[in-house]
Formats: sequence, structure tokens, C-alpha cells
Amino acid sequence: MIKTAVCIVGSGPSGASTSLMLSKLKIHHYIVDKAEFPRDKTCGDGLILHAYKSLKTLGLLEAFLNDSNFIHSKKINLHINNKLKIQFKETEDRDMVISYGKRIHFDHFLVKELSEEYTTCEFGNAVRKFKEVPEGIIVTLKNGKEILTKVVVGADGIQSIVSKKLGSNIPDRKKTSTFISAYFKNVTDLPINNEAEIRLHYKKMSLFFYLFPLAHNEVNITLGGNTQKILNNDINLKNEILSILENHPKVAHKFKDAEQISSWRGWGIPNNYRNQKICGQRFLLVGDAAGLANSFYKEGVGTGMMSGIICANKIAECLQEDNFSAAFMLSYKKDIKQEFSRLLRFSELTLKLTKFKKLFEFIVSASKSIVEKRAYKMIQKRSY
Repeated sequence: MIKTAVCIVGSGPSGASTSLMLSKLKIHHYIVDKAEFPRDKTCGDGLILHAYKSLKTLGLLEAFLNDSNFIHSKKINLHINNKLKIQFKETEDRDMVISYGKRIHFDHFLVKELSEEYTTCEFGNAVRKFKEVPEGIIVTLKNGKEILTKVVVGADGIQSIVSKKLGSNIPDRKKTSTFISAYFKNVTDLPINNEAEIRLHYKKMSLFFYLFPLAHNEVNITLGGNTQKILNNDINLKNEILSILENHPKVAHKFKDAEQISSWRGWGIPNNYRNQKICGQRFLLVGDAAGLANSFYKEGVGTGMMSGIICANKIAECLQEDNFSAAFMLSYKKDIKQEFSRLLRFSELTLKLTKFKKLFEFIVSASKSIVEKRAYKMIQKRSY
């Protein structure tokens, strides 16, 4: 049987960031993922805020900015309707407010940086079960290999086996967003300087439409919203996004000569961290497994990465004190709350307001100048 201090389940951005930070702390560990890398992952492909903060903390920001697979912009345009928008932009002395990159490239960018000295990778091998023993937790993989670890990190996404088995958490559709995405090329009349285009779209409920430019003349097109409300309103996301691309007065002309270069694929992100157990006896959850996606602008990569860094620091404390009890782990939840709670709560409130279309438009119109003037301070505090 293999023995290790830490076993990370999942090597997406949150798991990889946990591993990278553990290596900076000189802690040996295993990282397990059912996939081999590079591997594809359906996503909106936008990176903001905590993604930059995490990359800077891990010493990878410069390498990220110099990688040709990623492009960057200083502006995000949030269209409330066809005439009203809010623009979030960086100051002249800072480089970007949003970056774009396919997950096949970004996830591999992080995995390539995993330490050869401190990290043992077990890729292409999923977790089958956990068994709690006095010495720790035995992680059994599908190939029969067993790993005895002092602590398990659940970085395995929205369908996390760690969350289900060790945290006894149950997925909540009311706190989940569902999306459909595809890649296109030869899209015309794109916003200048790679500006992000996000549109609030109403179809019995508030949906969000994203047009994000990518390297190599490609774009990511995404539409999504709250999972339970999509089901309740019987909304077919594929039909709805095709209708937008064909008929929307501000969008359709851009796709006149465009070519779809991938199939439509669905995916989901959770925003239920306040309602679930994210740590306990010998385990911690990070990223989507911890429900840390933003409910309004639907981004979870940055919060996932930052939670991995916070998690690694907590593990260092556990190892130093030789204490892996549920009570000792509770400070991890406090640290997560301190880092993310204010922004995530504000996003939840903003999303609730979108249900009242006219009221939300009035509020945005009245507060637009103040929000745009002050936004850069919020961005700077939570990024690089």
C-alpha cells in the first residue's frame, strides 16, 4: 500500500493549484485524476479576478501572459438590454480584466508545472471508494491500487465523489447553473481589443449569453442559467442559443458567415458553498466540489484556484499540528468565507434582482456611472 500525507482527487485548476501550493510548502503528495492530460473540458473559457491572484501567488502569471494559447482584454461589456450596458474596465497602467483560453490549454498549462520532486501523478485512474481507518483514509483506485493518506482533498468538480462520500453532500439544482457551449470561427464584427460580450437574455427567466474571443480566430459561444428554473420553464438551451445566433438584432449579423467547429456540449457549475459541508475529519473540498462558482457571472476557475491555495496552507497547519479533526478543519471554512463571501453574496443578490427585469434595468441605469467608476478597485483587490 502506498502511503502519503495528502491525496488530491482531481487535477483541474483547483486540484492543480492545491498541488502547486503544497509543493511550494515542500509537502509530498499524490494527485489523482480519471483523465490523462491534456484533456478537454467544456467551459465558457473566461478567466478573471482570483485566477490572476492565484497565478501570481503560484509564480505563474508571467508565463501565463506569455503563452500564445491565451489572449487578454481590458474591458468586459455586460449588456442589460440592447441599449443599456455596464462596462468593467482596467486602468491604463494595468494589463487586463479578463483573459480567454480553452480549458484543454489552461488545465494542461497548470499540470505541466506540477512538481517532479513533491508530486506523484496518478492520471487515467479514477477513485472507486474511500475507507476511514485509524491511520487516515484509504483511497482505492479503479485499478485496485490503494493509497493511505492523512488527508483527502476533493477537487473533482460538481459531481465530486469526495463531497458525496466523505462530506455526505447532495447536489442542489436550485444552486446550480447549466450551460451549453460551442466553438465557432470566422465570426465578424467582434468587439475591439478582445472585449468580452455578455448579454442578459430573458426567456421566462434570466439567462446569460457569452461571446468570448479565443486565440486562432475562434470564439466560445455559451448560454445558461439556473438549472432548476431552466427545468421548471422547460427551456431548451440549444434551441434558444440557435435562435439568438439567427435572430438577435445585436448578434445575428456576426454569425452570417461563421462556421461552427465543435458540437454543442452541456456543462454545469455549483454555487452552493454556504449550504454544504466543505471540510471535515481528514478532508477538504475545493473549487466546484466546494460549490464556489459565482452565481451571477458564472465563473469558477479563479475561485477554485484560490481555494486550492487556501486549502494547501490549511493542510500545512494540519501536518504541523498532527491534527486532522473536523474541529481543527473548521478554520478552513472561515478562511474561504473571508476570501469569497462578500463577492459571492453580492452576486447572489444581483442575480435575484434580474428576475424583475424593469426594476433591474432601472437600478443599473441609475447606478451605472458609480459602478463603472468604482469597479476597478474591486477588480484590483481580488486580482493581481
